[in-house]
Amino acid sequence: MSALGRAFGTTRRCLGAVVYAYALRLLCAWILASPIARALTAPVASRHPRGDAILFDPGGLELLESLRLSFGVLASEARGAMLVGSVLGWLALIPAAGLLVALDERERSGPAEWTRRGIELLPRFTLTFGSRLFCQGVVAVLAAVGLSALDRRLSSLWDERRTDLTLLSLALPVLAVLILFGVFEDLVRVELVRGVRFFEAVRRAWTRLARQVWALSGGWLLIGACSLALPILAAPLVGRLDVSRPEAWRVVAVTLLHQAVVFSLVGLRALWLALLLAERSAESAPRAERLAVDLQVAAGGSVPADVQAHDPAPEPRQ
Repeated sequence: MSALGRAFGTTRRCLGAVVYAYALRLLCAWILASPIARALTAPVASRHPRGDAILFDPGGLELLESLRLSFGVLASEARGAMLVGSVLGWLALIPAAGLLVALDERERSGPAEWTRRGIELLPRFTLTFGSRLFCQGVVAVLAAVGLSALDRRLSSLWDERRTDLTLLSLALPVLAVLILFGVFEDLVRVELVRGVRFFEAVRRAWTRLARQVWALSGGWLLIGACSLALPILAAPLVGRLDVSRPEAWRVVAVTLLHQAVVFSLVGLRALWLALLLAERSAESAPRAERLAVDLQVAAGGSVPADVQAHDPAPEPRQ
């Protein structure tokens, strides 16, 4: 079976872990968004007989009016949300680690064990997360400064279309580098979940990325394309439901559709991690088999026939 097939099987088997990660992320999102939502809807919705349904009217006039009236409160809530969001973003590493643990475990455990292991891995996952953000930030700032200077230079030499195409062609490799930082972080996390020390995990992840860069990039692009297609396909359905009409079931249907998309995105994330684990296991299997044979020979046993058939014959001495 291919690595992708094994990854599908693992993700399907660990559907409970996907629900676990989704539920905790939903809780974090609700804690972060509910104060802002209340501040946004209070000025208009509390004074209208239709409640917050008026915010969905065509044209968005009432929504804009609510934004205008609640701007001061929203600014205050936004400042608090930045701190709360930072803390929740950090704590969200626990379900992320728990999901990876669930995908890697041989015997099923449960949310309590996933959370316990996630808390154990939190310091190392925090280090990988912060390092990745720092490296991506440095590359992004340097690229922005360089492309901005190049834009001013080329604008005086070429026409606007040619300048834009040139800058776009230079921005794509930068985007690829930023994506590879994320892939590298996931590879390090796979090693950390399996008990490897941090710097050894970084070394192994770098070796694997250098050896399998095209295969890893292809898998990431496939799953990334599916993740991008889901919201695009859901958007026309949201338009057809038309929440500006008075029926309450329309808002409920749109909410369920949104959450179905979010759950599917978490599932695709789990599929990507399962793919990394499957490829890593396939890569480690021959080494494990060879180690078992070496131990058997050292203990005085014979080499199995199927291993002898794959071993090259020793070269004769001169």
